[in-house]
Amino acid sequence: MKMKRVIGILLIAAAIALLAVTLSAEGMLDELLQGMDPQNLAAQDAKMLKARDRVLDSFAENDREKTLRNLDKYLENYEEVLTISSAARMEVFAYRRSPVLLAAAAFLLVLGAALIVQSLPGRQKLHQVSTYAILIAALYAGVYIAENLAGASSMLVMVLKKGVIYALIAVSMNLLNGFTGLFSLGQAGFMLVGAYTYAIFSIPVADRAQVYQYYAGGIVQFQLPVLVAILLGGIAAAFFAWLVGMPVLRLKSDYLAIATLGFAEIIRAVFQYDGFGPVTNGSNLLRRFPTFDTVLYPFAVVGVCILLIVLLIHSTYGRAFKAIRDDEVAAEAMGINLFQHKQQAFVISSFFAGIGGALLAMYQTTVQASAFKASMTYEILLIVVIGGMGSVSGSVLASFLFVASSEWWLRFLDSPMTIGSFQVPLLRSGFRMVVFSIVIMLVVLRYRQGIMGDRELNLGLFKPRRKQEEKHG
Repeated sequence: MKMKRVIGILLIAAAIALLAVTLSAEGMLDELLQGMDPQNLAAQDAKMLKARDRVLDSFAENDREKTLRNLDKYLENYEEVLTISSAARMEVFAYRRSPVLLAAAAFLLVLGAALIVQSLPGRQKLHQVSTYAILIAALYAGVYIAENLAGASSMLVMVLKKGVIYALIAVSMNLLNGFTGLFSLGQAGFMLVGAYTYAIFSIPVADRAQVYQYYAGGIVQFQLPVLVAILLGGIAAAFFAWLVGMPVLRLKSDYLAIATLGFAEIIRAVFQYDGFGPVTNGSNLLRRFPTFDTVLYPFAVVGVCILLIVLLIHSTYGRAFKAIRDDEVAAEAMGINLFQHKQQAFVISSFFAGIGGALLAMYQTTVQASAFKASMTYEILLIVVIGGMGSVSGSVLASFLFVASSEWWLRFLDSPMTIGSFQVPLLRSGFRMVVFSIVIMLVVLRYRQGIMGDRELNLGLFKPRRKQEEKHG
């Protein structure tokens, strides 16, 4: 216990030192450049002075990418005449990698604080919370570091962005299909409602005339904050789910699937109807709405949403959903209102699907109803099946695997390949999806209940309730 406390204190001290070095490098770039030129050679060389001024101008504009480009050019062209000490090199490195170093410092702070908490005797609940805090901090720090090292436009970051959005949509669908036993195929429709609602209410007023150029700037002439617009997208999807759920939730199995699939197709056609153009822009693109600059944004929003879904699943409502899934007759005999609980599950699932649609709009930077086809619902359903019906962690894992496999790992199969004088057969545009389909078939045949089945990844932090009861009994 004492060792954990000592290590924790040392980690916190290291994190504070790292923060101090990084923040000082962030705010003293002008002094650093002057220190590299003690003889003030830049004042005697017009080109050199102009190159240094470009660095300082972009730094003053708070344009980090431009500053780094100009700094690299300045050091590359004038390294021979500059006086660059080892301390200056360290400061340049700290400035270049400041986002990575800040993320590492934040993780060390959390890790050190968690170790100190775990050194306290008789605090089992706090120990568990601190362990989860370490894992969450490691996840977010790792994602942020990967984004800064790989670059915002890299395939890794694109997969992380789309994968985490699909994870939320898959978990929301799993809440309905896996935990409540309602076979719905309307997810793309609710995503469409969330995406359009977010875009409509977040486009800047100054840009509406250009976006709604065929509809005199549209009806909506105000802009909501981003988080409010995202939340409104979820509420709008939930409202449509409540309207649709009143008639269709009295259906079962395949009939419910067909009815919800029909809703998704109807809503897609309605949003493209020219009569609603002043609101939806008809069949034209919605664009110019705010998007996220860092992968941490969707990770933060999705993390909160999935946490809420997990808390719901482990509440009395979640147990009622599972009872309906297992046996409706027995659940009704136990006093569970079937229609009310089905409608609750349907509305909540659609709410989070709407939020997922809003995040997808931010990821794609444009919104058009024609993109929300039934095939999008089938992709989400496939993720749920691969991950495991009734497993939140399975849906999350399957989302990243699905996106990475379909859009990154197998991408080389779409290009012809020649080894020496031998040309590899079949490799051409579209062959990637053929192989991807075969891989999916093999996975489903190997894991009949999905990768996780109905199990969850708890990393051994919580003992199953049944075992705890046996131990106390």
